[in-house]
Amino acid sequence: MFSSKKEIDYKRLKKDLINEYGAQMVSFSGVFGFLDMCKVEDASNEQLLELAKKEHFNLKKYMK
Repeated sequence: MFSSKKEIDYKRLKKDLINEYGAQMVSFSGVFGFLDMCKVEDASNEQLLELAKKEHFNLKKYMK
């Protein structure tokens, strides 16, 4: 899909994933949202992409 993984702003993607899981934790999933939020903290760039796809993030938004 992307010609180079370096084209993505992973710092911003990570921040947005943490915010997403934090919101899920508060609103409906409780501990599962917290666990997902912790996963994001230590995730590799490839793992961040997988989590973002799972949450249906528009990855074009994170292109540099």
